[in-house]
Amino acid sequence: MLFVPSVPAGDQGLVLHINGVTPEPQGSRWYVLTMEGNAYGLPRSLWPWAMELDAQTRRRELRMPAAFAFRRVGETVAVEKISA
Repeated sequence: MLFVPSVPAGDQGLVLHINGVTPEPQGSRWYVLTMEGNAYGLPRSLWPWAMELDAQTRRRELRMPAAFAFRRVGETVAVEKISA
């Protein structure tokens, strides 16, 4: 499971170089796949982001790998693309 830290304002948080995202066959969980070969389960709140990222990649609107920063903002998780 992806652990997303709470960080001070201005800190990027957890930065991952992502090759893509993939769902489990039954769609019960989404994973990010890193360049290092790791797969991290995403919290349910990030599933819509993962689905959109998957769609953008399939439509070739977004090139992978790309670096993303994950940080906790209150009760939610913010994701920011920081490189292509």
